[in-house]
Amino acid sequence: MLKTRVLGIDFGLARIGLAISDPLRVIASPLENLAATHSLEKTVEALVAYIAKLKSDKGYSIGEIVVGLPLHMDGSESERSQIVRQFASLLESKAELKVQLLDERLSSVQADRALMETGFSRKKRAQVVDRVSAVIILQTFLNQKARL
Repeated sequence: MLKTRVLGIDFGLARIGLAISDPLRVIASPLENLAATHSLEKTVEALVAYIAKLKSDKGYSIGEIVVGLPLHMDGSESERSQIVRQFASLLESKAELKVQLLDERLSSVQADRALMETGFSRKKRAQVVDRVSAVIILQTFLNQKARL
């Protein structure tokens, strides 16, 4: 039985990394980066349009979204955490999909190290690190759900 997919998001002020699960919600794969705008509303509008394009062009049915929540190492929230919470809330209302937040501490560091180990140059890493971070966020979410 096929399920809807989960969209993973690594939110950034410049770029938004995206990842998608398979229909069985086992494996996360990278999509692309979207450019963030100066406005959360416009960024959400672009993302909602992208989700619609995934459905029309690729036949992907998105059932829920997971967004990485940046926390300090001690688990406390930052100003950026509040921006991500606003983004997630706005996205949930505009996309009409359940949006969950997942602690993303060290996902960008993990992604950068993995890319460095595979020989990516600094310039190449900068182009894909957000997507890889989104994959890490989504895969963590999928793994947690599989254990329940």
